[in-house]
Amino acid sequence: MRFCFAAYETGGALDARAELPGGDWIMTAPIRPRAGRPILGRLLVIDGVNYTALVWAVLALAVSILVYRVYGFKYGFPEAISTRIDFIYWINIGEDWLKANVRDTTRAIAKVITHWIGEVEYFLQVRPWPLVVVALGLLGLRFGGLRLALLTVIGVMFWGAVDMWDPAMSTLSLMGVSVLISVALGIPLGVWCSQNDRVESAIRPILDAMQTMPAFVYLLPAIFLFGIGNTGAAMAIIIYAMPPVVRLTNLGIRQVPQTSVEVAQSFGSTRLQTMAKVQIPQAMPSIILGINQTIMMALGLAVLAAFIGTGGLGREVYKALFKLKVGWAFEAGMCIVFMAIIFDRLTLAIGAPKDSEALADRTQLRFRLLPQTWHGFAPARLLEQGLDVIWRGVSFGSQVLTYSVARFLGGALGVLNRDFGASIARGLRARQFLFIAALIILAIFAIDRWIYDIGYYPDSLMFRMRGPVDDGVDWLASNKVFAAFSKGLRAFTFLYLLDPLEKFLVGLPWFYALGGLFLIAGAAGGWRFAAVVTFLMFLTGVGDIWVPTMETIAATLASVLVCVVVGLPVGIFAAYNRTLERILTPILDTMQTMPTFVYLIPVLMLFGGNKVTAIIATVIYALPPMVRMTMLGLKQVPTQVNEVCDAYGSTQSQSLFKVKLPMASPSIMLGVNQAIAMALAMQVITPMVAGEGLGLVVFQAMTMADTGAGLVGGIGIVLVAVMLDRLTSAATTRQRRALGL
Repeated sequence: MRFCFAAYETGGALDARAELPGGDWIMTAPIRPRAGRPILGRLLVIDGVNYTALVWAVLALAVSILVYRVYGFKYGFPEAISTRIDFIYWINIGEDWLKANVRDTTRAIAKVITHWIGEVEYFLQVRPWPLVVVALGLLGLRFGGLRLALLTVIGVMFWGAVDMWDPAMSTLSLMGVSVLISVALGIPLGVWCSQNDRVESAIRPILDAMQTMPAFVYLLPAIFLFGIGNTGAAMAIIIYAMPPVVRLTNLGIRQVPQTSVEVAQSFGSTRLQTMAKVQIPQAMPSIILGINQTIMMALGLAVLAAFIGTGGLGREVYKALFKLKVGWAFEAGMCIVFMAIIFDRLTLAIGAPKDSEALADRTQLRFRLLPQTWHGFAPARLLEQGLDVIWRGVSFGSQVLTYSVARFLGGALGVLNRDFGASIARGLRARQFLFIAALIILAIFAIDRWIYDIGYYPDSLMFRMRGPVDDGVDWLASNKVFAAFSKGLRAFTFLYLLDPLEKFLVGLPWFYALGGLFLIAGAAGGWRFAAVVTFLMFLTGVGDIWVPTMETIAATLASVLVCVVVGLPVGIFAAYNRTLERILTPILDTMQTMPTFVYLIPVLMLFGGNKVTAIIATVIYALPPMVRMTMLGLKQVPTQVNEVCDAYGSTQSQSLFKVKLPMASPSIMLGVNQAIAMALAMQVITPMVAGEGLGLVVFQAMTMADTGAGLVGGIGIVLVAVMLDRLTSAATTRQRRALGL
């Protein structure tokens, strides 16, 4: 492929532009050479492509290997520094003080929370099952239309169909009460942050740490302060799930146009009135998104809370894990997936702006169930015509019933007070859907109470997935071809990837590792940024977790490397093939909503318990964002780029590797960033299948109820997460600037 470039200096920068046939120009990208060091930044340039960064990387790797060969395992982090400050001891001392002075108060709070969780759980389990199905289905119908209502009904009925109705209700009650308290505390805190910059500056680093701390770590202090079971889990969920609603409430209110606030103040509104009637209503989409994220995080920790004695779907997965029942875990995992999808779609639909029902082509029938693009298919039109007749009939009947009741109530109450009766009638007519929904729910109650005992979910609607899944896994585990493949994969991954990388990082002299990190961070984001990242790494040594930290970094990097090698080609193929994209989308959705330790069971059965098993499970869990962001980055490349490539006769591979992938690199780097975050989240779970590193420190502390060791390990994971996140974010920002974005 050949571009005609023009380069000229503008204010110390070089502008590179691609010339189209006819004299037009596109793809303006400022190239800013580093001041004072132009030679170091352009050591190797071939055909206009700068390979200097690759040269420096190869040189740095060669020097590091030489240092490892000469000084490997001779200079570990000095005990004189790591033993000077015993973080674990001081944390445990603080825990003892809290036990002596705060425990009575926390246990009193625990009793109240336990009571409400028990009441909600009892209500959901003893009431007729159609009540939950219809209530959530009506909510979906009201805010998302027939499609969302149908998805909701199918998802809720799946809980009962696989005989997990009671566990699902237990998880729903724990999550519901926890989210309610979290939102009740988080929204006022977010409002406070939006009105006070000092409060926001003080709370922001706390929220950063809370969102990067492994979920497991929250369970440790919850156990000794609030006890095991639902209460401790609820308090951990409340704290763990609060940051998103605080952040997005603050963000939403700050994004309200200042002109709206000034108009309200000009009409004499007080600060409280402006907040309640102007700022919060305009910030509601952002607040709803925060609630959405809070629900998702609460559901994730509600599943992990099985480790401290809660029931629910997490308990089902936990028992299946220890019995190595893949089918059982798959059923429970799919229940969790449906629960996550239902509440994700419902909250997004509630917060989304309502679309107009008018179509661009008014001759078309508005499709309520199938995609509107299917209007050209006769069977689709026939189905939608039938649904439209039913829809209009139900709407007409509901309107007649609502108006009749409103007229009756208005007349009856108008005898006492005419204005009051008229207002009741108007209010009822304005809330037709709510009135009909209430009638349906009351009818279910009445039928169950006086006509027919509905009882538990009927056996006739149940089915089993665990048998076929178990049979498939057993067949695969006993298959000689797969056994040979798995053995080869384990050997290759351990001998040529994980073990060399782990020994290399652990064996490097600690001062050389810190110096190398400083140089890498400085090249990526500047020297001030490098000092912060290096200091974070130094803290892991001070906390006496240098070796587990290096093991965690090695496992994370190995997993992310495999994710890139697998995910990048898959994302490229999916970006070029719509059929593959449609197939992958629901699979990726399911993978991202499946609980983390569900992945451990099939991997453990197929590959055995070892370090490689932990890597494989981590790769499977962290792969979706890599595939998604690669697809997204390639799809966002402007269509004009394709036209330019075609005009200059470039092949598809040339346009991909020389133009599109470089332009999509910021999005791809964001996928790497997300893969790193998910790989680190998985490190806390992998010790169940022989994983090591900081996750093992946290897991052992969990089993021994050692809060100090658990918090130190969790903080170590936070430091690694912040360090790797900042490095990849800095690289992404630098790439975007290089592309002029």
